[in-house]
Amino acid sequence: MDTEAPKFDPLSYTQIDDLTVKECFERLKLVTNKTTYKDIAIWLGKTQAEYNNWRRTGKLPWPDIIRALLKEGISLDWFCAPGQQLSKPQYSYSIGDYTKASVREHEQWQRLNFLNAHRRVVPLMKKYGLEGSRKAEAFLLDCYLLSKDNFLNKEQAVELIARALAMQPPIPSE
Repeated sequence: MDTEAPKFDPLSYTQIDDLTVKECFERLKLVTNKTTYKDIAIWLGKTQAEYNNWRRTGKLPWPDIIRALLKEGISLDWFCAPGQQLSKPQYSYSIGDYTKASVREHEQWQRLNFLNAHRRVVPLMKKYGLEGSRKAEAFLLDCYLLSKDNFLNKEQAVELIARALAMQPPIPSE
């Protein structure tokens, strides 16, 4: 009567929940061309002692294994479910998903544009003594943003200059 345990066949399917540390490391041997569990632990960036802990507890370091497999370009499907035909999900995006994403991108672009304009306008306000004037700040930001986007034509430029000339100078605070 033969009492020897059957040899592990790394190409046969094993449900991931039932995958033992030993079975996992046998599969990793195929992937890495390593011959010892210690070498595989080192390949994962771990030590022999950590491998011994995994064997004792029966818990696998999935984040480390997944990271290492992806780094090597190895299919997680192949590793986790060899011999199985796994389907890839089909994604269907609605127009609303695209709209939401594009609105967020546009809002982000607007914020960055505003911050850049503000960074350019503040020194001019200091230079001409307009630090306290919200009206002047809004006017200068409008001018900067309109000219940056090439929306400012001659008529608009003349109107903005007229508005600037019509503004009363800020009263210096004492």
